[in-house]
Amino acid sequence: MDSGNVLLALEEQEKWRERRKRVEERLRQIQSRKRYFARELEATRGKVSQFGALLASLRRGADGMRARLSGEATSRGIR
Repeated sequence: MDSGNVLLALEEQEKWRERRKRVEERLRQIQSRKRYFARELEATRGKVSQFGALLASLRRGADGMRARLSGEATSRGIR
């Protein structure tokens, strides 16, 4: 193998090393974003659950209030 081919092979090898480094760094970035979005998703699911419970509580309270108000109106003879 002559020196020109050896140099070409070494340059090619270096090129692929650099490409591999870039790909690995990009993969790390993507994995980091994936972890971030997984945490955000869990936080959002928690908020949805909290607001769902609050809404159910408010609905029960509103139904109870309507029942009380209609009961008071009926007991006073008002319809």
